[in-house]
Amino acid sequence: MIKLTKKQAILYKKRWKRVELLQAKDFSAIPMSLKFKQLCFLMDSFRSRSIDKEREKEISEVRERWALLRKRMKKGV
Repeated sequence: MIKLTKKQAILYKKRWKRVELLQAKDFSAIPMSLKFKQLCFLMDSFRSRSIDKEREKEISEVRERWALLRKRMKKGV
């Protein structure tokens, strides 16, 4: 981790405050209808992913392989 001086930390915080203000300004310019469509898309994509049993099975298999590799590395195999 990089250590900052007090002056660097203050400047860093000021830059991020400007970024936050710009993001808020940009976000307020987006029409509510578009924000709603984006929200619906996100919610729908989450639902479809959480139901996907095949995907969950594949994730489980990958996790098992990584666990096996981790065990083998600890044993030095």
